[in-house]
Amino acid sequence: MTKMKKFSGKTVDEATEIALKEMDVELEEIDIKVDNPGRSGIMGFGGEPAEITVTLLNTEKSTKTKKKSVAKNKKKSVAKNKKKSDVKPKATKNITSKDAEPVDSESPGNINEVEQLSSELLDYFLSSIGVVADTYIREDSNNSRVSFEIEGEDSALLIGKRGETLQSIQFLVRMITSKQLGRKSNIQIDIEDYRRRRVRTLRNIAKNLAREVINSGEERTLEPMSAVDRRIIHVTLSKNPKILTESEGKGRDRFVVVKPK
Repeated sequence: MTKMKKFSGKTVDEATEIALKEMDVELEEIDIKVDNPGRSGIMGFGGEPAEITVTLLNTEKSTKTKKKSVAKNKKKSVAKNKKKSDVKPKATKNITSKDAEPVDSESPGNINEVEQLSSELLDYFLSSIGVVADTYIREDSNNSRVSFEIEGEDSALLIGKRGETLQSIQFLVRMITSKQLGRKSNIQIDIEDYRRRRVRTLRNIAKNLAREVINSGEERTLEPMSAVDRRIIHVTLSKNPKILTESEGKGRDRFVVVKPK
């Protein structure tokens, strides 16, 4: 009876090695059918294992052959295994920052590395959720920062309420890139110029609210905002001698209060 069995691994080669070891056979004694070549994904996201179906050929003949060769090859196998265990593994790409040599995060080589990796991650995230959009790398006055601009039919869906979805995407891309490269990566993602428009809007809101507070002599409260948005309000009104601003509340519900002095 033909013996068939399925195996899986990160790659077809790894799945084959697992099959050979588990079935205790040589490569020429089996037939391999690749069911799924596998997919590595990006940084562990979206990957699929490779899957193969292994058929044992000439089972009876190969069994007899292996029995005859066991005693003959026993000493050689032991020596070979010992030699293999003595070989030190090569250092992987993901070395820790403790072992890595210090690097200049603003050097062109490092920026290009951050740019390439973060670009791949961003494209992967967008394609995974089925968003039709184009990604561009935008010139930035900050030479140590990589800035992306997203444009397209579905780009507005990525902004979310008060820009929360956009912030989450930026956080994930920045976190994974930093972890993979072993150093902090400065990455900014914008959608249809949302961040610049948001800053202008918040500054106008802050100035109008300040005038109301000064004229009425009563404090005013803004809606809950992210830490980034609250900071824009604080900075915009920081030089106004007639008012002061404070953040109140907890967690996602923190908000800015504008008070008269």
